[in-house]
Amino acid sequence: MRNYKWSEAHSTLLPLLDDLDADPEHLEKLAEAAWWIGNIDDALAAGDRAATAYSASGRNPEAARVAVLVAELYGWRLQSSLASGWRRRAALLLDGLDETAALGHLRRLESTYASGSDEGLRLALGLAIEVQEIGARTGDRDLEMLGLHDRGRYTVDLGEAELGMAMMEEALVSVVSGELGPKVTGRILCNTIEVTASTADYKRATEWSDQTTRWCESVGNGGGYPGACRVRRSEFMRLRGAWPAAEAEADRATGELANIRPYQARAFNELGMIRLNTGNLDGAEDAFMKAHSLGLSPMPGLALLKLARKDTSEAWSMMRAALTASDAYLERAKLIPAAIEIALAAGEVDVARDLTAELAEIADRYRSDLLSTFATQGEGRIAVHEGRFEDSIAPLRTVVEQLVTWGVPYEAARARCDLGMAMIEQGSEALGWLEINEAKAAFTRLGAAVDLERISQMVGREDKPPALHSVNTMMFTDIVDSTKLVGFIGDESWADLISWHDRTIRTLLDQHQGTEIDHAGDGFFVSFDTPEAALECAAEIQTVLRRHRKDSGFSPRVRIGVHVGEVLQSGGALVGLEVHTAARVAGAAEGDQVLVSKATVEAVGDRFQFGAGQEIQAKGIGEALVIQPLLWDD
Repeated sequence: MRNYKWSEAHSTLLPLLDDLDADPEHLEKLAEAAWWIGNIDDALAAGDRAATAYSASGRNPEAARVAVLVAELYGWRLQSSLASGWRRRAALLLDGLDETAALGHLRRLESTYASGSDEGLRLALGLAIEVQEIGARTGDRDLEMLGLHDRGRYTVDLGEAELGMAMMEEALVSVVSGELGPKVTGRILCNTIEVTASTADYKRATEWSDQTTRWCESVGNGGGYPGACRVRRSEFMRLRGAWPAAEAEADRATGELANIRPYQARAFNELGMIRLNTGNLDGAEDAFMKAHSLGLSPMPGLALLKLARKDTSEAWSMMRAALTASDAYLERAKLIPAAIEIALAAGEVDVARDLTAELAEIADRYRSDLLSTFATQGEGRIAVHEGRFEDSIAPLRTVVEQLVTWGVPYEAARARCDLGMAMIEQGSEALGWLEINEAKAAFTRLGAAVDLERISQMVGREDKPPALHSVNTMMFTDIVDSTKLVGFIGDESWADLISWHDRTIRTLLDQHQGTEIDHAGDGFFVSFDTPEAALECAAEIQTVLRRHRKDSGFSPRVRIGVHVGEVLQSGGALVGLEVHTAARVAGAAEGDQVLVSKATVEAVGDRFQFGAGQEIQAKGIGEALVIQPLLWDD
């Protein structure tokens, strides 16, 4: 299995489950292959058989090693009693034996269960040190670096961010140099993303997320790694304002993580946050409830959903309960910014003030600039709530500057809204309206329907004509398997390729009078005056790419979707449900294909040729979509 063909290995070894005389080594390999493809049932069955067979032949260290894997898998399934039983079995198998790497892996598993509080973190830190030392003594480099990495992340959690990150980065050197096995490599990469994201170090987290995604693609379906990393990738996309792409990533992760319930719950939670931002409140509630059913608190998203529905009392009740249940610093840091907003809406000014002070302390403890900015935002919002508009302007202006610099458009727009209202109330009406108008434009570009409604209610009047509804033809394009392609050709060649791709697409858009609405990553969102122009442009894009591939040997494979629908048009941006429908049509296409919606086919009549239609279920859209491929002559 050194070539990472996990599915092939799983298929080849699967008959061993029916072979009563199967060797434990082969059963362990089957468990490993099943783990990598996310088939937890087969991994458990093979692991159980392997541990039993190893034990029966007196090979207790090997039996303990597999028992640790089985315990971990039951933990993923939230079957705590079975997980505890297998941990105890591993400990009994190792009792009285010389030290082996299996003991290190057992201690590491014990550390993950111990890390739920400050006292538990100190215990976990001690166990991580023991894991590192066992790895060094037994010559197991994977175990040694895993222990060092865990020491780093527990040290960060205990508030010593610089020291902890230094340890983690030392372990990452071994990852980048290729010294470690794939399983440990994946764990270190994923945990690095978790730690940097939990301290709101999104720049570093995003960099490691991109690298981890490329690594996952290189080793096949990584036992939950692609799905787990995809959840964070979705979060970073949401923060950067790429909401349709973020929703697609989170939705994909919910399927990839179907057998790993804690991570699947996080995928649903992230999906709920994206839908909440876009104003799909029913869809957000459905996602939050699924996260809750899988054992994860859907906070603060569910409380923010209640606030969006103007149920302030219930929102504050939920938020207060969530704060009471959480005592870990970084867990509370995730809740407090929303809690401040909801507390002020509920009239709990003193509570909001205490929460703001607490967030500032946490930001200082972990040296997090972004958390510090949110604390400053809390100070500004409290001043506005108390009518101290003069005092609010300086902190809110600082918040806007920081959030714009860090490239988080939604949070920046909300801060501009706060600042604009404060300026208007303070008497600087012209400057205030500059901020309000910028916030409106950003919300419109993002498709933040709830915030657009809220800002209209706050200002009580319009400074310019309202946004207009119009029927529009939309086209989305996207390079297929771009992550895998980057890993194959390298960053420098990818930069050259994407530059050529963008120039080519924009030239063809100009020729067909297409208006570029957005360009995120390797895809375009384009508007056309007529569906005919959109289809002609789509066909020519695919023709040009195919010819270039034939003449020059290579060009990226692009998928395209076209849809006609009514959208909200304001400030050069297009928003609304039909925009998401167009994105879903494109997402269903394959490389070198143009898919069109039923509405598009009906709009052009018999002037184009189309293939057979099919129905797709697109989450967040409601009823099934009918799509057809566009046919054309090269």
